[in-house]
Amino acid sequence: MNNMSDKTIYYLGIDGGGSRTTAALADKDGNIILRATGESINFYSVGMEAARNNLADVIKKICDEIGETKFHSDFIGCSALDDEADKETTDALCGGIIDADYLAMSSDVHVALIASNSNCVAICGTGSMAVGKKADGSIAVTGGWGHIIGDEGSAYSIAVTALKECCRMRDRNERTPLLESAEKFFDVDDFRKAIDKIYSENTAKDYIAKFAKYVAENSENGCAVSKKFISDEAVAYAKTVGALLDEIGGSPMLSLYGGVFQHNAFFRDEFMKEIRVSHPKQEAKLLDITPEEGAIKAARLLLCKNTQNT
Repeated sequence: MNNMSDKTIYYLGIDGGGSRTTAALADKDGNIILRATGESINFYSVGMEAARNNLADVIKKICDEIGETKFHSDFIGCSALDDEADKETTDALCGGIIDADYLAMSSDVHVALIASNSNCVAICGTGSMAVGKKADGSIAVTGGWGHIIGDEGSAYSIAVTALKECCRMRDRNERTPLLESAEKFFDVDDFRKAIDKIYSENTAKDYIAKFAKYVAENSENGCAVSKKFISDEAVAYAKTVGALLDEIGGSPMLSLYGGVFQHNAFFRDEFMKEIRVSHPKQEAKLLDITPEEGAIKAARLLLCKNTQNT
């Protein structure tokens, strides 16, 4: 172990979501002292080099603030992962960037599961995924197929579905609030001019996903098309989560996390309506702990586990 004093930060928790990275530092009692944010470390989305640079930026912010470069225990939840990362993957992302006595990395959904104190978590943010713990302690996962072949219910999926409709509206010369929102989002006076921006190599999926906010606003303002898109995505994702509930034998409480759940009440209501078709008594709650706080909790457990084994 290093010789940090009791007043020095013990734990570093990092959440690498699809859109951004958030980190928190906590003292020996788990009290969070500071936070830092940066760009995505999802190496499948942005590439390993960019992911490492983004992680290094976040770590530098923390180290500059506290005057330390080493931590007792660090846990990273990364949206690029489906399970616990092996040493090779962990070193590829963190090697030469994070100096910690104990370091582990796993799916961001697994971190949310640790944070929730429940046995099932559904996450809808830039992407979507659900994870549950079976009676024997094993972990089951549904969703998380990525934005190319999956992620129903996610902000990205909602945004792309709506943008495809905007293409049809533009071709049919239908001026609608949704089409006008798309032109505003891409800062063009004709939606066809958005093609270059949409297909630019510099356009990441998290940028496209942000259009979901505009779809939600149109839905709230009475746009039937936008409302249908959101409802359809909520129903599709609910079926995915319902399958997970069946696999793990049910859950007394389903924890919901992610920007879509947190900021779109209509999506949340439609989701739960569909869940209760197959699970009539299912209760759910919004997760009231941030992902990085969940990672702090995981970091403390990691240190405890390794200390007991030595």
